[in-house]
Amino acid sequence: MIVAGPADPVIALRGVSKSFGTRKVLDRVDLDVARGEVHALLGQNGSGKSTLIKILSGIYEPDRNESGAQPSLLLRGERLELPLDPTRAAAAGITSVHQDLPIVGSASILENLRIGRFRTGRGWRIDWAGERRRAAAALQQFGISGEPDQPAQGLAEADRAMLAILRGLQGLPADRPGVLILDEPTAHLPRDGVDRVFAAIRQVAERGHCVILVTHRLDEVFAISDRTSVIRDGRISHVADTARTAERELVHAILGFELGDLYPDHQERTGDVVLRAEALSGQRVSDLSFSVQRGEIVGLTGLLGAGHEEVPYLLFGARSGAAGKVIVGGRTQDAARLSPREAMRLGMALLPADRREASGVGAATVRENVSLPVLDRFFVSGFLRRSRERSEVQRLLQAFQVRPPEPELLLSSLSGGNQQKALLAKWFQTRPDILLLHEPTHGVDIGSRRTIFRLIEEAAAAGTAVVLFSAEYADLANLCSRVLVMRHGRKVAELSGSGLSEERILALSMMNEQASPGGRIGIGHGEPATEMTP
Repeated sequence: MIVAGPADPVIALRGVSKSFGTRKVLDRVDLDVARGEVHALLGQNGSGKSTLIKILSGIYEPDRNESGAQPSLLLRGERLELPLDPTRAAAAGITSVHQDLPIVGSASILENLRIGRFRTGRGWRIDWAGERRRAAAALQQFGISGEPDQPAQGLAEADRAMLAILRGLQGLPADRPGVLILDEPTAHLPRDGVDRVFAAIRQVAERGHCVILVTHRLDEVFAISDRTSVIRDGRISHVADTARTAERELVHAILGFELGDLYPDHQERTGDVVLRAEALSGQRVSDLSFSVQRGEIVGLTGLLGAGHEEVPYLLFGARSGAAGKVIVGGRTQDAARLSPREAMRLGMALLPADRREASGVGAATVRENVSLPVLDRFFVSGFLRRSRERSEVQRLLQAFQVRPPEPELLLSSLSGGNQQKALLAKWFQTRPDILLLHEPTHGVDIGSRRTIFRLIEEAAAAGTAVVLFSAEYADLANLCSRVLVMRHGRKVAELSGSGLSEERILALSMMNEQASPGGRIGIGHGEPATEMTP
């Protein structure tokens, strides 16, 4: 279904096509967005969403059509010549926040926030005191934990995301309607961060700007957008008012078929304890103890900065613990001395949330990224058998629905969701005893999410102990046998059985730290009590 667009759009894009080699990513795409509108742009990974907004941002050059003519772009009724470049796009009032969060770690928070937009006085001198004051106020408003002169590399991942979004908001023109493009802006954010982003988006729309929102989260689409466009196979296949669209209809438009059940049937399992943390402490985590059994799926969660985001890196030795023990298969490791090499030797695997900085190497091929943990399998008589390596990687890419399934492409050339699926394949193939997954469905479309959930359940059924560190409360409630909730670095609740639900996870994550006498509260008739930290 495609409904008519607005009569007087702020931005009108016509006939946009783009190919990479022989692969056509966009095919004569039209897009209109009205003043004050939040327009959701949806599609599977690799459908062309990110390519379209990079053309709007001036990063990519569109193809000429069959007659040799360029596609057209009207902004506030005036024609802009394509291709754009990022400087022209920004000057015209088009500002973008891309999925890869281009924050310069060695620069200060202030420099990242205001680069190219510093206020100057006589002699082009920057009013540094005023810039710091305004930046500090903006950081406080957005809940970003940092000072203006602090290097951005010291920010937590969620704070980096908020900083990138804040920079985009400050780039909008004050005297005319602009265009704010947000590519998966909440992928790195827990629930409280999402609420802050939504509040900012609403303020932007109320000021008369239009917002193009790329997301895979359908609950966000229905919560914030006015209209929705779906790209499938490089073309716009669906445009409709969001309020008049059923979720099932939207899923069908994205996939081209009915999804069925999103979550696999979860089987409760009991086995030997293979992972135990005892009094684990780090920068944010304090005195955390828990255990995971073979074949069990356990979740750790909380709000932004609650501490659960640090735990997988302490368990894997990627960050040195301040105190505590990590016990794997009966072997005790000092958290302060554990290294990733030792963790892998003990049978652990970690998928970090930050695929650009910590999980993959964008300048390396997909084959090199995926085969790295098992490269020794492809050596015969001291020689690397690349044909065997390439064949196995291609098989994995097809099994994990990576598009396109071409091992020799650079990892950075794939869409964000397809990068994530390739990196999941990298670690699932090792068949570890313990699998630590930090936000495994970041930037992944709804069809691929179902595949990932099935793979997680299959890994657990095969005996792997899986620990999910995530702010996706619905996923945790449907996949896990137990969920640990953290606040201010401490475990404050453990939910299981009939006491485990999305609503209870949310409530316990957000509630004030006030417990009933004795330090316990009940969570329902006939349900287990939850331990609380007063």
